[in-house]
Amino acid sequence: MTKTQKTLLLVLMAASMVALNADTQVMAPMLVTIEAEFGVDDSAVGAMMALFTVVGAVVSLLWGYFADKASRKKLFVFSVALGEIPCALTALSPSWEVFFALRILTGIGVGAAFPLVFSILGDIYNEKERPMASAILTTSFGLGAIAGPVLGGFVGQAAGWRLPFFLAAVPNIPLLLAFWFLVPEPRAAASEEATRELVEAGILYPKHIRVQDYARLGKVPTNVYLFIQGIAGTIPWGAFFFLNKFLETSKGLSVGQATAVYMVFGAGMVAGNLAGGKLGELVFRRSAKDLPLFCGVTTFLGCLGTLGVVTLRGSIPLLSAAGFLAAFFAAMTGPNMRTMLLDVNPPEDRGPIFSIFNLTDSLGTGLGRWVAGMLSVAVGLSGALTISASFWVICGIVLVFTARIFPKDIGILNERMVQTAREMRGQSST
Repeated sequence: MTKTQKTLLLVLMAASMVALNADTQVMAPMLVTIEAEFGVDDSAVGAMMALFTVVGAVVSLLWGYFADKASRKKLFVFSVALGEIPCALTALSPSWEVFFALRILTGIGVGAAFPLVFSILGDIYNEKERPMASAILTTSFGLGAIAGPVLGGFVGQAAGWRLPFFLAAVPNIPLLLAFWFLVPEPRAAASEEATRELVEAGILYPKHIRVQDYARLGKVPTNVYLFIQGIAGTIPWGAFFFLNKFLETSKGLSVGQATAVYMVFGAGMVAGNLAGGKLGELVFRRSAKDLPLFCGVTTFLGCLGTLGVVTLRGSIPLLSAAGFLAAFFAAMTGPNMRTMLLDVNPPEDRGPIFSIFNLTDSLGTGLGRWVAGMLSVAVGLSGALTISASFWVICGIVLVFTARIFPKDIGILNERMVQTAREMRGQSST
């Protein structure tokens, strides 16, 4: 695959994920209106959004398995379409039950696409290129988190809550067509140092995942540590689903003002993803051990910043600045964590490992939304967000301990790929 083709593939995947992730956040600024129309409260919405993420993550396990079996190009197009069609139809929902079902279907599409994009990324970019490429993909999630509330907060305020769901789905139609006609099928192991030349010479990578092989994924210590921190680390992000409502009800902002502050928060997340990817790349080149330590420190800083936002009683500029810094530091972990998973798992395991990671990630996000919804009813949104943000302390501690085992797991994978390269050469000579 040429450099131009690699760039085009990454750009189209990132753009598609912007639109798809906008679907997940588009209703956040419209919660008050939607809850009033359908006669539900935060606990019902929290339960729905928990299922949105968890059901999608469970389905992604199947997609992760077939990422090593079928055309990832076709699977990606199908999964994005699976998310966008129900999103557009949400605009026509006549009842809470229909709205609920269509949201869950959208969640399935979002979950299915996640393991595919990172499986593809691992095969087209080498370990030195991955931190920044991962940051770009992760940034697309953050941009979607901004675009969704913009649609919901501004378009929804002017035209009602239904139109934003339709507008969130439309951009992926031309993007999927471009992906289908312009992007070549990615080849497994095309970026690994040990196998790159062999794959370019037309020798097929021989390894494929089997159901019984899933057990070995849990034998890689870095995988286990990152799964644990992923559950703890995504609980606060899940709770941020209620941030718009918190800014309205607890800080006294209007819908437009709350959405503007949320946008600044999202901008901090985007900037943090990009800065985290670049700084993570520099840290990794100096020492692999330092990368998890770097992520642990930035996670602690993100926790402190978020607690500051919750307790601040300042002006909109002060809230915006504090929110930007909190999201900036908290977001630095995401792209580097995904890079670490790519660096310790062989090509055939990357689809499955990211589907499992998506499951643990979504469990944390779904749990965060569910717990925050219940805590909101019990102790108020300020208490709910404070308790949720505290889980980043657990996340940071686990990342610090990951530094001890991450370099060793990289060495084990490199040895494994060298052995596979020998098998490929032997296969080509027979």
